[in-house]
Amino acid sequence: MKTIDPQAPADRPETEQMKVIHRAMTREFTLLPAQVRRVGEGDSVRASVVSDHLTLLLGMLHEHHEAEDELLWPLLHQRVPMENALIEAMEGQHEALDAAIGTVKSLQLSWTRTAGAAAGEELAVALQQLADGLAEHLALEEQKVLPLIHDHLTVAEWEAPQKHAMKHGPSRLSDKLVLAGIVLEGATPRERAWFLGGMPAPARVLWRLMGARQYAEHQRLVRA
Repeated sequence: MKTIDPQAPADRPETEQMKVIHRAMTREFTLLPAQVRRVGEGDSVRASVVSDHLTLLLGMLHEHHEAEDELLWPLLHQRVPMENALIEAMEGQHEALDAAIGTVKSLQLSWTRTAGAAAGEELAVALQQLADGLAEHLALEEQKVLPLIHDHLTVAEWEAPQKHAMKHGPSRLSDKLVLAGIVLEGATPRERAWFLGGMPAPARVLWRLMGARQYAEHQRLVRA
């Protein structure tokens, strides 16, 4: 996998890579409450567009956290037991976010069916709470946990959760391309080089041929 920094040590995880993923999720979840509120009452077609986008983002977040729960936190407990309180805090935040996601999903179902104004406001409030909790969690992870990963995990151990998330991501090609666009939208040139460099060659070709255009159309509809 290509690195962002060509001078980065080959035997240490380049954890700066994760910040572009965090930035993408923070941006999209922050935008969601307003996107829900802009749906006119009874406009079930528009509600379905926003709901499909929400479902894709919730899947992205689930795969990201599941990979960390299974492959990162246990290793950090073993390698840096003096930081158990921090890792337990991260695990606790995951549990709180899972509960918030459950609330969002239950409200999403009823709102998508009816596009009712009251149901939409309930969903928007729940999404704001989820976005706030996620932003707090990711900020703590970047400040405190990524340095631990850099110092105590191998490159292979760092890359395992990323491979897990990609393997268990959406099955539809169109969804995969949209998720790639979500990450690339806010990426710096170096982050873009890293992300594209980690994609299989056929996927990079598909992104150039159709992915960027498809993502632009997707976000035009969602952010209309």
